[in-house]
Amino acid sequence: MRHAPMLCRSVLLALTALSACAATTPPSGSAGDQQPGPGAYANFLVGQYAASQFDFPQAAASMREAMRDDRSALSGLAGETFLLELLAGNTGTASALATAVPNDPLAQLLLAGSAARAGRWHEALRRYQAMPTPDGLTTVIKPLLIGWALKGAGQTNDALAALQPLAGVANLRTIYALHIALIADQAGLIATAAQNYGIVQGGLSAPNLRLAAIIASWDARSGDKAGAARVLDSLNPDLALAMTVPALKASVGTAPVRTATDGLAESYVNLAAAFSDEQQTDTRPAAQVHRQQTVMILLQLALQLRPNLSPARLLLSDVMDNGHNAAVAMTPLMTITASDPLYPLAAMRRAVLLSRLGQEDDARALLRDLAAAYPWSAEPLLALGDLLRGDSHYIEAAAAYTEALPRLPANSPAQWLVYYDRGMSYDQGGNWKLAQPDLQQALKLSPGQPYVLNYLGYSWAVKKQNLLQARQMIEQALQAVPNDGAVVDSLGYVMLQQGDSHGAVTTLTKAVALAPNDPEINAHLGDAYAAAGEHLEASLQWRRALQLGPDATLNARLLAKLQQEQATAEPATSKN
Repeated sequence: MRHAPMLCRSVLLALTALSACAATTPPSGSAGDQQPGPGAYANFLVGQYAASQFDFPQAAASMREAMRDDRSALSGLAGETFLLELLAGNTGTASALATAVPNDPLAQLLLAGSAARAGRWHEALRRYQAMPTPDGLTTVIKPLLIGWALKGAGQTNDALAALQPLAGVANLRTIYALHIALIADQAGLIATAAQNYGIVQGGLSAPNLRLAAIIASWDARSGDKAGAARVLDSLNPDLALAMTVPALKASVGTAPVRTATDGLAESYVNLAAAFSDEQQTDTRPAAQVHRQQTVMILLQLALQLRPNLSPARLLLSDVMDNGHNAAVAMTPLMTITASDPLYPLAAMRRAVLLSRLGQEDDARALLRDLAAAYPWSAEPLLALGDLLRGDSHYIEAAAAYTEALPRLPANSPAQWLVYYDRGMSYDQGGNWKLAQPDLQQALKLSPGQPYVLNYLGYSWAVKKQNLLQARQMIEQALQAVPNDGAVVDSLGYVMLQQGDSHGAVTTLTKAVALAPNDPEINAHLGDAYAAAGEHLEASLQWRRALQLGPDATLNARLLAKLQQEQATAEPATSKN
């Protein structure tokens, strides 16, 4: 079958590159065990359900109502309500509840942040120093918080002394070196800052937005403007990140982390990004939810200290979106204005979320506005093409890809994908005459690309054209993705078209095992059974395909085949 994934383009951001610090365990939650009385139970249940949907603003509001309805449950619900208020970003309300849960480490972190913002650095330092370290995460972050509190209190040498011994720990070297550099930078300790920024840059294995901005600023402020430009230009291969480069270049004269409060916020963002990266490797649902909530807590603590920190807002939206709540994920993005260098990334993400919320017209208008505001960037038009293709507006999608092509940088690695996407759009829009050259161009630009090989080979098989070459291309694709059910299905289908019905049954049986819930693959297996003369098995397989929710076109084909099969079987039955 045609394998036409809607490939996400670059809206996933590498906001920090400190994944070395991620091998830690999230802190435990602070929920109370006591449940409210009958008068508040409805609000309690609403709050619990909203929290399960990652709608923490609604969850917090419902828990506040539960506490008002049942004053006797205040102590039992205070801890859970505090946590929900924090997850919702209601740090003021959460701070008011923090005193009711004095043994909760998160409450102490929030109160310490309030003290830091008010300039009460000795109070903040005392709270950070008293924080227990029951897990890997708090063990990593506690020295950073203490170091920045010492810096805020005017004790720069003590701050550096608290962090420098930890910079030798292999898997933590980058994060501590970064914060030593930032503290030294603020204090005007040029040699120490330069040495540690060098360590950070040396450990940067891939283009990274946040670190690129920090290092480029240091280079520019140190007089190396050419070096700053090189660092930021390293982002250009990523078409979305490239949209931020001109604005970042214009702002290199200002340090991204200017105060000790900024440094505290940066600590939380760094750890949140590391945890967000790590959660991708643990597929257990409970573990993923726990990590997502940990990341959200860290980001809300960062935003308490620096409310307009756009990297934190972008990452928070991404994590909220992982909770499958697009409306809630939209909220952190709304305060990122057009003057922020990261605005285009926020606007791109907003367009994706608007589309998922059913507001396609608004999403398209936003992408069109971005395309006009960034006339050198292909990214908004590519995203528009993806959105239109996802909504089955194939000819309009092809037009958007056509408009994007001249904007691509010369020799861009994304060129093959644009031709592939445009080719699929033409094909799905009924214009194979234009689709085939695009698919062939995609293959020329990226020889051996399995999904292009599969799409073109299967398309030929459907049209009963170039069957030998189609089979060779699909077999080549299978060498790259041997367990992809769609590609195995394509091989079985071309075998069926070549007249090898028994071989097709064997191959398509494997395809169904790899993708058991795909109606088209199941339908193809039914076709192979019918061609092999196994009519009962064919009917069963077609009925199975109908149960899997095929689209209208496939549904009609399956019903027609079943009716024909039944009509063929009835005369044979009557003769007997």
